[in-house]
Amino acid sequence: MTSNVEYIVGDIFATELPAIGHGVNLDGVMGSGIAVLVRRNFPDIYEPYKQACRDQTLPVGGMLPINSEYGKWIFNLASQDRPGANARLNWLEASVEASFVFAERENIHGLALPRIGAGVGGLKWVDALASIQNVAARHAEIKLDIYSLPDAD
Repeated sequence: MTSNVEYIVGDIFATELPAIGHGVNLDGVMGSGIAVLVRRNFPDIYEPYKQACRDQTLPVGGMLPINSEYGKWIFNLASQDRPGANARLNWLEASVEASFVFAERENIHGLALPRIGAGVGGLKWVDALASIQNVAARHAEIKLDIYSLPDAD
């Protein structure tokens, strides 16, 4: 476990950290999981995400940062190529890495992530968490809060 990671049971949208990351697919659809809630809470990020998917400027394993008019950076992490249980650990790790690199470059001191890749993405949380922890350990100056819902196993 790395010292820059905190585990929180609660609502990720209540975070005081400046950025929230979540997993997306490359079909331009935020139709399930936490993506639906991100779209609802930060509606201004949906069209740029859809456009990046149409233009193919968001690659699998990539990350699309959008500075929302609602006061948070939203990091769209392309952990899936299409909707459903299609996340891959290497794509997840690459997109989380891209998030940390961007945060360092832009002086964004913290990032909140849900249990990305698990659930709709189809990955086992223990595997996804290990990948995320590996990335966080390489970027100790960025605070990472990992959110779970109270009923998550």
